[in-house]
Amino acid sequence: MAAKRDLVEAQSFSRRRLLTAFVSGAPGGQELEPTKPMRGVVAGLMLSVLVVLGSLAWGALRSDPNDWHSNRLVVVKGEGTRYVALNDALYPVVNTTSARLAIEAGQFAVVELAPRVIAGTERRETIGIVGAPDAPPRPDALVPTGWTSCVADQDGATAVSTSVGITVPTEAGGAVVAELGTETFVVVGGLRHRVAEADLSSVLRAIGLETAPRVEVPGTWLNLFPEGTALAPLTVEGAGRPAPSSAGLGDLDVGTVVRVAGAGSADRWYVVDRRGDLAVLSEFATELYQLGEPGAQEVTRTPAEVAGAGTATTPVAPQDWPGEPVEAIGVERAPCAVLTTGADAGVELVSTDGAPAAGVHVVPGGGALVLSRSQEGGAGTHALVDEMGRRFGLPTVDGGDDDVLARLGYDAEDVTVVPPAWAELFEAGPALTVEAALTPVAP
Repeated sequence: MAAKRDLVEAQSFSRRRLLTAFVSGAPGGQELEPTKPMRGVVAGLMLSVLVVLGSLAWGALRSDPNDWHSNRLVVVKGEGTRYVALNDALYPVVNTTSARLAIEAGQFAVVELAPRVIAGTERRETIGIVGAPDAPPRPDALVPTGWTSCVADQDGATAVSTSVGITVPTEAGGAVVAELGTETFVVVGGLRHRVAEADLSSVLRAIGLETAPRVEVPGTWLNLFPEGTALAPLTVEGAGRPAPSSAGLGDLDVGTVVRVAGAGSADRWYVVDRRGDLAVLSEFATELYQLGEPGAQEVTRTPAEVAGAGTATTPVAPQDWPGEPVEAIGVERAPCAVLTTGADAGVELVSTDGAPAAGVHVVPGGGALVLSRSQEGGAGTHALVDEMGRRFGLPTVDGGDDDVLARLGYDAEDVTVVPPAWAELFEAGPALTVEAALTPVAP
């Protein structure tokens, strides 16, 4: 058992050790550094500065633009109201197309502004072209070629179904005996050929279309095909007279049909013209020639036997007649016209299954920028076709008003030349002019 003296000394030692720990340095001889109270203050200030700078940057990005006072289409945030800003005044506008026309070429831009920003700006009268497209088609959405127009039925009457930018499954070839009022035409290839009433039965029988269905067609559809030479009995001047003795054809008469049959090659048909030369006859023309000259002699010769005969430079049959025999399009198919523009411009007769829906059908967002001009040339007429199938006239100055095209976002390369009959398929709307776009809307 420890003595009392030992206990007192142990207690004194513990007291001295505790006191030494409070007043002496850290182990290893290093003194404890006091904390720096400003360190937290500086860090807080830096963080506050970063927050303020970030807020300023975000505000700058979201701030309203300052260049909206002229040549801008202003859309009010949260409302959707549209104004054209011109010379520090705001004009309510009925559609974006009118806004584009009212704003100078190359200056158009859309800005969104809060109502408070325009609260003090002068408001003027509503302007624009009522009935114009809400917005013109984008240049890359224009459909320049491949338009299809078919004969359709609408409440028992003939109508037209026109498709722009919408694929219509078609089959090329065939012929149509088309009736328009009291007139009859044979539509084949890319032309319409009139057939006189007096010759109708005999001509259709000669070309193998006597049993073809007669199709009632609207004039708007028939006019899509340029008119070719009428189909009629074919004759040769001087038929029945002896051919000139110098022709090298022996005793053949003018008007004689010569079938040249060569080994290993298809037969070819000719007719002796008034000069004694051999004029080419297509299979199609041969049928109409036999109708026009029923007493004409027909002979067969080898190439060697006609080697001394001349070849006529002037054909006896119209060159726009078909060359081969034609077949009628089936009654279960609808005849259609397909327009091709560009270097290979032309119209072709095709057909499609079933009965297409009447009306104009344009691919959503699509349209066309056209110059309707006849084959004879001339200035023509410019127009814009929108996705609703409506046609809006454009000013035509020296072949095209480039300023109006530029205001609408187009250039001359976006214009497609089409025959006038194709432009007439679209319902006419108001003309798109700068003057009309700036005109106040009547109350």
